[in-house]
Amino acid sequence: MKLNRKGDAAAEVATFIILMALFIVLYIVLLPPGEREEILGEGSTTTDGGEVSVAEGAKVLFSESPGQVFAYSKNINTFNLEPVHLYLKDETTQSPLVKSLSVSRNLIKDNFKNVLFTIDNMDKVSSVKLFMVVAEGTNMLTIKLNERIVYQGKLTSEQLPIDLPKEYLQKSNKLTFSTNLPPMSEFYTSTYYLLQDIKLIKKETVKKTETSRNFFVDSAAGTVRKATLGYIVNCNAQEPRGQLAIKLNSNLVSKDTIFCDFHGEIKLPLDKKDLSSDGRNRLVFSIDKGDYSLDMVSVKVETGKSTYPSFTFDVDSDAYNAIKGGTKKLFLKFKFRDTGRKKASVSVQESEFSFDTSASEYSKDISAMADNGANYVKIVPRGDFEIVNMKAILENA
Repeated sequence: MKLNRKGDAAAEVATFIILMALFIVLYIVLLPPGEREEILGEGSTTTDGGEVSVAEGAKVLFSESPGQVFAYSKNINTFNLEPVHLYLKDETTQSPLVKSLSVSRNLIKDNFKNVLFTIDNMDKVSSVKLFMVVAEGTNMLTIKLNERIVYQGKLTSEQLPIDLPKEYLQKSNKLTFSTNLPPMSEFYTSTYYLLQDIKLIKKETVKKTETSRNFFVDSAAGTVRKATLGYIVNCNAQEPRGQLAIKLNSNLVSKDTIFCDFHGEIKLPLDKKDLSSDGRNRLVFSIDKGDYSLDMVSVKVETGKSTYPSFTFDVDSDAYNAIKGGTKKLFLKFKFRDTGRKKASVSVQESEFSFDTSASEYSKDISAMADNGANYVKIVPRGDFEIVNMKAILENA
């Protein structure tokens, strides 16, 4: 009898465990996708901090902080654009050639030295100078650039640096250092120079005088009532003073001299008729000279109908070819404020996906949705929640 009671008890325990396991499995299956992902560790990952985590070697193409999004739409949207840096300036760089070099000459031997160097992008070079430290020296030193004399005399620090005429320079160059014969009265001696820390000082013109930014006005928004471009100008150099031109879809919005003593926000009205009918708009910023940064660049659009938040980012040709070639993948990643339920539909170009998650991060591979050039993202929330950060990230496949 005792054996039977023990066997019955064991069977009851086993039956209870099986029923409990079935209940747990059924519970997980019936959960919303986002909560199921969080329990099973699938899909999204959770990280600390206020921004989407970026893997080593990945490239961020776009980063935005949308903030609170709502299930209802609104008729005023602000598009925050990436800062703009435009410049046309000279930069000075130093290129070491030789740490130490000695030349000498007597009646029997001419101990001259050659130093080779290359210059890339000759069209950008405005001047090249030769600098060195004269540790020791007697008599006359001759320096040739590509067989043409650029200096001849008793070299001291007062003659340095030595100009290397641009018309003598080419992509591959040869400097020849030599000293003259000793005077006849001292024919039995040698002339001698010890030169140290020989280097080139190059002044190159670097420029980025034009760049563009895109924004998208959803066609569902109806008639545009008002559009305004805002930005703040920071002068990275006071001189020379240049002009800033701004175009919207090839139409001139503004062209004016930049005043570095004005630090407030500049607001420019955008003509409604210059906006593109398909919603895809491009702003082009250009300068003629100077070095300027445009910060807090944004476009505020008031429309006749309510719409949802939309964003724009660029995928250049190299990145696009890598995505289509399978060597790179493009992800759209979200970082949320809390662990409550977040539901939304997201459009990328003409494609659409949805998320329903309680995790603090969500990631979607949008490689198949990417376009070469401007890419447009629209978020339609199915509830109210906060997006702390959103990034488009290019990663290795």
